[in-house]
Amino acid sequence: MAARRKTDAGTSSPRDKGDIVFSAETGHEKALTKTILVFDCWLPGFTYVAELANEPGISLVFVHTSSMQTGEPAKEYRSFRKQYDAPSWVHDFSEFDYDFKRLFEQIRPDALLVTSLHHIEDRTALRFAKSRNVPTYFIPHGIFLLRDSPPPAEGIKKKGIPGKLATLFSKLPRVAYYTRFFWKFHFQMVRSGSRKNDFRRALQVYRTLIADYFSWQWHPNEAVQQYYRASIDTLILYDASIADYFEANFGAITSGATVVESGTLDVTRLLRQLHDTPHTRRTRQGKGQAYFISSPYPEYFSDRDSRRACAEILARLAALVREAGFDNLIYRPHPGEPAEFTAEISRASGAEIDTNRSFTRLVEANLVIGTSSSLLYSAVLLRKPIAIWTTRRIKIDLPYYEPLISYPKIAIDADEPRDEGALAQLSALEIGDAELDLSGLKDPIADLARMVRG
Repeated sequence: MAARRKTDAGTSSPRDKGDIVFSAETGHEKALTKTILVFDCWLPGFTYVAELANEPGISLVFVHTSSMQTGEPAKEYRSFRKQYDAPSWVHDFSEFDYDFKRLFEQIRPDALLVTSLHHIEDRTALRFAKSRNVPTYFIPHGIFLLRDSPPPAEGIKKKGIPGKLATLFSKLPRVAYYTRFFWKFHFQMVRSGSRKNDFRRALQVYRTLIADYFSWQWHPNEAVQQYYRASIDTLILYDASIADYFEANFGAITSGATVVESGTLDVTRLLRQLHDTPHTRRTRQGKGQAYFISSPYPEYFSDRDSRRACAEILARLAALVREAGFDNLIYRPHPGEPAEFTAEISRASGAEIDTNRSFTRLVEANLVIGTSSSLLYSAVLLRKPIAIWTTRRIKIDLPYYEPLISYPKIAIDADEPRDEGALAQLSALEIGDAELDLSGLKDPIADLARMVRG
């Protein structure tokens, strides 16, 4: 990653522009407002960046490509439209006729933000922004599992010919989507003068996209790197050492990027909530509430066996914490989790579902349960007791990032009807309010807004 710089704050040169078409309606004078365009591949992505709408002098526009999706993501989108009451600053790409030139001319952004670097939608938007000299920023929407190789396809190996054919056909809608998306916007960039018509290189990139999607995402080859070369100006990361990963694996894509060390997007919400509503010590008789953080794989939603396993595991965990003296289990769905899935798997457990964007119930909880969700990072900061559950019935990821890896944790074997060892540890937990010192934490949304305002 040539000319990489690490800094606590960056700047972007202000650009003259006229009236803003879309506004976050913050009440600030439009002439003083800087517009940040966030481009994403799914509707729930707006929940990660909503705090930008409250930043002084910032107008937020969030554009997603959900209406273009095919296969399972298209089904999820129909659920999300019922599930989320999207603010006025959220727009589908169809409102701009799926035309990046029209999008950038109409919005006239001062900056483009993406929350993923490994999706085709984000990389394409970044290239359009760079061709129009719009500063580009990246804040990860979560703490990604940075694999060196694809996860083992054990489920496929165990299937017979019918199962393998079913798996193949299930992927065809995504192949069609990636094919249509890649070539549509390749030629759109060529026509707009944003890209040279190097068809040979484009074909190499497309072949990798279809034949080796994992590598295209996480370990792009030279052709992919050059196609998306120098797409990002600023990486805003919770741990500056993660930049080494991007340098080693993304190469030319992040070449020359400035690295700003800040917090996670969850930390933004946590800090602002604690600032607005300081946590107070409470007098309690029992152990209080246990808090379950969901981090499902998308295949859980459509696979009957996976849904059944999730429901049974959640019921076992709820019974375990109640027997250990906790009042109840609160279930925190993942933002990308369809409401129907949440309702189905939590029904038998009697768990209370928490869909509130605030972290109130997390802050009040006296035990946090999960596998590897990035929200567990906030639980560590809050110094909560943490339990990690394991199973062999469905695919999960165990803790893969610091400080969660080294943080003290209780292990729960969710395949056991009643894990005696875990029950003993949970029952012995002494509940108390830990002293919180969040003074050293940084707010990536505030940092981004500061850089864009210049």
